Amino acid sequence: MKKRLFSKFKDYNYILDKILEEKNFSEDATNLLLNMIYKIEVSYKDYAQIKGVFQRQNEFIDEIIDIISKNCNQLFLIDPKKEEVRMLKEKNVLALTDEREKRIYAYPTELAILYGLMDIRPKYFYIPKKYYFLKQEFQNILVQGTILNKTEVIRNFNGWSWNFAEDANIDYVSNMIYQMIRILIDEDFLNARENDTSPKVDYINEMKKEFSEYYGEENSKRFYLSLARLIVAKSVTKNRGKVRDEFVRVVNAYQNIKNKNEYIYRISIERQKIIAEIENKDRIINNRELMLIEFKKRNSTLPDDRKILNISVLVDVLQKEKNDCFKRMEQLNELVKPLNYAHLKSELSEKLRIMSVVDENKSLRDYEIAFLKDAIKCLSYNIEKMSSKEEIIDIIYKIRYFRKLRVTEGEKVEDIPQLFKDISQILKYTITKGCKEKVFNIFCKDIDYNYQIIDVALNTAISNYEDIDISLKIEDGFLKVTVYDNEVIDKQEELKFPLTSRDLSIRQNKPVPMYVI
Repeated sequence: MKKRLFSKFKDYNYILDKILEEKNFSEDATNLLLNMIYKIEVSYKDYAQIKGVFQRQNEFIDEIIDIISKNCNQLFLIDPKKEEVRMLKEKNVLALTDEREKRIYAYPTELAILYGLMDIRPKYFYIPKKYYFLKQEFQNILVQGTILNKTEVIRNFNGWSWNFAEDANIDYVSNMIYQMIRILIDEDFLNARENDTSPKVDYINEMKKEFSEYYGEENSKRFYLSLARLIVAKSVTKNRGKVRDEFVRVVNAYQNIKNKNEYIYRISIERQKIIAEIENKDRIINNRELMLIEFKKRNSTLPDDRKILNISVLVDVLQKEKNDCFKRMEQLNELVKPLNYAHLKSELSEKLRIMSVVDENKSLRDYEIAFLKDAIKCLSYNIEKMSSKEEIIDIIYKIRYFRKLRVTEGEKVEDIPQLFKDISQILKYTITKGCKEKVFNIFCKDIDYNYQIIDVALNTAISNYEDIDISLKIEDGFLKVTVYDNEVIDKQEELKFPLTSRDLSIRQNKPVPMYVI
């Protein structure tokens, strides 16, 4: 009998055993799956607390069990010492999947298997064709982002701590973009788009609406622009030539529409040509002699396998061509309407600003920083609207996670000098307001030092801030800040402190809860 590792509320050991009876998994693969579920169970509470995840633990695990049952028939473990590992190394991934064959190739680790399961699960994130300059790259970003978001439960959590260590096999840009959308809107929006296969839904437009509702029209426009420019910049690193060709087409389209009078004139010329074409097709259809001439003319240029079989087929062809002409006429009539013209011009102007990335002498990092700055502006906007203790606590957790988000392998958001001032400002404002609203206890009568003290405690890996106590001690011009996690010392830090004990709001050497209880 296997050891029972799982929750008393639901025996996932038994459930998984029953599913695996119908699969041809190796014993090693089976054991790793069981261990993976166990690791999720012990880590999920901290993962959900720190990230602000709404999905419950049992729902998360049920989702994984469902993927194993429906989407994975074969799980092959790749020995890192054998030649076959090359296929994983070439792609720089933990696992490769074949959705059609329902097959996963993965390193022999729990994390790699979880990555494979999240990868093989169907994900859509449909983006309309009109966003051709973003479509493929943005869809890839969102797919990769959701995989990294889900695997974080065991990648960065172990049941005891939140691991800030450098991650391997991570697409940092994709993860950063996904996490910022998740933080600024919510995971429900992303989950809904992940599972929506309807081509009628304009995902990007829906996202703009959400951002506008939360952060105002100006912030929404600015965030979308920096997001889109970052996506294009990421595309440029892979295929500059293709992006440049698309940019040239947009430039030409904008030049054609820029002068309204010239634009309307060209439309009128095209309409006249279409009208003439319709009249000509009508003459042919209504004249048998002309029909025979057209029949011979067309067949003389067509290959044998595409020749028109008889006059009746030709009539159908001509009628379809006429209908296409009428459709184009309708399009042209719509284009010259004042509101439609203004919208098209604005749309092309926005595309120009986005796609001009290809000709700018900037690095991908420049666009990352610009994106993060605009994300911070959104956070700042929301902070100013805080009206309850719950909102303050929610923002505090979001800022904590945002600060620890990796931008590169060796760098987190909080490590970027260009963002120091912006992050400090929003954090100081939030902490100060939290003290006024009695979310946080006040530790020092001086606002600046009170902020620094609480910031020491916030800048920890302690999952639940309610478990934090703080004690203070003045020594030789320094303030020693000791942070406790359930009576266990988690961190000690010294601050330059030119004030006296009279400026403290608590007794020295006495641990006091950070939160007002």
